[in-house]
Amino acid sequence: MARLVVSNGAVRVELSRGEKIAGLLPNLDIPATAVEDVQVLKDGFTGVTGMRAPGLALPGRVRIGTWRGSRGNTFAVVNQGKPAVQLTLKDQKYRRVVVDVANVEDAARQVREAAGLDESAAPVLEDASFQSDGLTLAGTWTLPASEPVKGLALLLPGSGEVDRNSDHRRMPLGVTRDLAEALALEGIASFGYDKRGVGASEGSFLAAGFQHNYDDAAAALEMVARRSPKLPVFVVGHSEGAFHATALAAHERERVAGVVLLSASAHSGQETSQWQVGQIAGALPAFPRVVLKLLRTDLAKQQRKSMEKLHASDQDVLRMQGRRMNARWMREFLQFDPLPFLKQLDMPVLAISGGKDLQVNPADLEIIARTVPGPVGTKRIPDLTHLLRRDPRTPMLTDYKRQIRERTDTEVLETVAGWVRCQVLAARPPVA
Repeated sequence: MARLVVSNGAVRVELSRGEKIAGLLPNLDIPATAVEDVQVLKDGFTGVTGMRAPGLALPGRVRIGTWRGSRGNTFAVVNQGKPAVQLTLKDQKYRRVVVDVANVEDAARQVREAAGLDESAAPVLEDASFQSDGLTLAGTWTLPASEPVKGLALLLPGSGEVDRNSDHRRMPLGVTRDLAEALALEGIASFGYDKRGVGASEGSFLAAGFQHNYDDAAAALEMVARRSPKLPVFVVGHSEGAFHATALAAHERERVAGVVLLSASAHSGQETSQWQVGQIAGALPAFPRVVLKLLRTDLAKQQRKSMEKLHASDQDVLRMQGRRMNARWMREFLQFDPLPFLKQLDMPVLAISGGKDLQVNPADLEIIARTVPGPVGTKRIPDLTHLLRRDPRTPMLTDYKRQIRERTDTEVLETVAGWVRCQVLAARPPVA
């Protein structure tokens, strides 16, 4: 088993001979000053994302080696279901080190002390699960480290095959993880979960519809509210999650104390998709635009053909352009209209969008402000993209991989956490 040895201002990851051979890894020496964050993961597998290169991966058992991702490389020596220490580093070959060691809490404490980190400020992670539609969905509570819990929040991620942290295997976005940590600093406990068929959750992601995702969110809210019935409950949604947060709050007005909508649309899925195509086509680099022109390819026309094929099918999963896609989700998403639900939100609402969002029209903030009958605040951040990162350049989808190397925008995190903290003081008592 690997060991974390702390001495003389450095942290050494010592591997057994078998681990070195399996992962093609040497022992790793890290200056203590390079450690930005230390966490204990209940299951080390949750900290290892990206593409293995090189190393050993036994499905459902072991991950040893280097995992390459858009947010940096991960040094991994973990066994599924066993706790591990996760180190986040700066200015090193590896961005993260995730290691299954004996006495993880003690090892994490020693590293924090050597790095000069305030152990009392680190949030506490607690695994939990709930039932939805006969399936067990798994997630994590992020709890304040020291101060008492003042409120509860359900975190709903954007579209795609993402886990409790908003991480896709090819695009570790981390939005819900970053939100959870920011909320914990304000005394707010939050819960995020893996979508159906993702991470530790049961079910099939491709076969799940938009309505299934809503049903899962509703079941998660029920579980969150049961944790501490006397505490106010908030729902925070990003992109697709904002659609579900809107509908959920409308249906549970007596239970939800406030709603946060990030990169939210006030139009139907059909209208939003059409707007996206126009924005993406206009943001293409010069060479792809020339190629499309030479090939006489009309993106809007292609989209219409795809929509016709979707609506002509009743299959949950459909192969389009050589790829299997979640057709049921797409059909239901296109039909969803958030406007009737926005009209029912009589609780406080905060909506934040970016001026460089290519997937949702930031002008929809004005519609949200006019439509919501309750207290509503909106914020448009000029250089913010749909991924909740800053980009001073012309927005393009090809920049997404570069953007996710950074954390979620600090202004977004501070605004959300501060707003929820303020609402806690004035929240009406929830219905048990």
